[in-house]
Amino acid sequence: MAADDIAKDTQEYLHAAGLNVVVFLEHVRAFEGTDEKNSGFSGQAFSKVVHDIVTAVDQEVTRFIIACKPPALDVEIRALCPKINAGLFQLVQHFDRIPKVAGRTYLVEVRRALCKTLVAMVMLINTYLEQKVELDSAILADMPYTSSSGVFWEHCKELKQIPVDNRAAVLTIWQAVVSGLVKDAAEELHESLTESEESQATKDDDDKSNDSMDDFSPDIPADRIEEARSMYKLVLSAKQVCEKVGLRCIRDCETFDEERVVWLDRLLDLGRPVQDAVDELIAALSADDDQWMQAVRLEASNLTGAMSNLVALAITFVDDSHLPWFELCRKRLDVSKHTCHVVR
Repeated sequence: MAADDIAKDTQEYLHAAGLNVVVFLEHVRAFEGTDEKNSGFSGQAFSKVVHDIVTAVDQEVTRFIIACKPPALDVEIRALCPKINAGLFQLVQHFDRIPKVAGRTYLVEVRRALCKTLVAMVMLINTYLEQKVELDSAILADMPYTSSSGVFWEHCKELKQIPVDNRAAVLTIWQAVVSGLVKDAAEELHESLTESEESQATKDDDDKSNDSMDDFSPDIPADRIEEARSMYKLVLSAKQVCEKVGLRCIRDCETFDEERVVWLDRLLDLGRPVQDAVDELIAALSADDDQWMQAVRLEASNLTGAMSNLVALAITFVDDSHLPWFELCRKRLDVSKHTCHVVR
């Protein structure tokens, strides 16, 4: 949209409105939750309020975009800006009531969704301005996904779908970036191992043939197949541990006292190193390095230690019906060598 179609004084008005949104954004990014423990905060009630406010803001923004189309309706634009800012301010006011005891992951996810919407609003306003509203480079670095004003509605939709509590927030991330990625890594390792085994079998059968697959180089060299089989079993164990924690500790958690809310956050903290260690282990198996065996053994040790830490933490509050599995897993991982004794 050509900015010169909008009157200069209206552009100044728009610029001021954009600066207000930046103030909201900076406040939201800095907010870490209130210290109140008995505020009566309800994630479900908060989600409903946010949904209603975002719906209203969405409608006003749609009218605003129409008003900015040639010929620009300056009076309409100036009338809509305060309404949009008022709606965004309401969102920030409700966000400011989230207590720390609601959960760190919950607060982070709500903050992320709200920040994305505010950034998208600023960028939308900038499409109609000759003098752009500046956004801190750190904000843009954190949110490379808001590269176009056209994603405003997408972010509004995401804001309407914020998790209702810390369990939901942790479970969503767990399934996406811990359990889900470990599962994908296990499947990829299995495929690579299968390809290497088939390649080796073909080579053994076709030593006298000129049609052998000389140009095919599997991810896992032939001399590493045995070690890869052993490591694949370890990765499968990691996959099973992550699935069990996701289901029995996170999804099945029904008590939301302060200790368990923190426990859920900590499970996510200790789940990420498991996923990282799986990736490093698989990379070591394919590394072009004479010291690959030492690297594999080191990464296997790191993965075992990461799983041990996760299982030890899981044991603290997992339901008694699932405790035997985690206790057995702890013994198999020999967590006594890696972690402190956990007292129930």
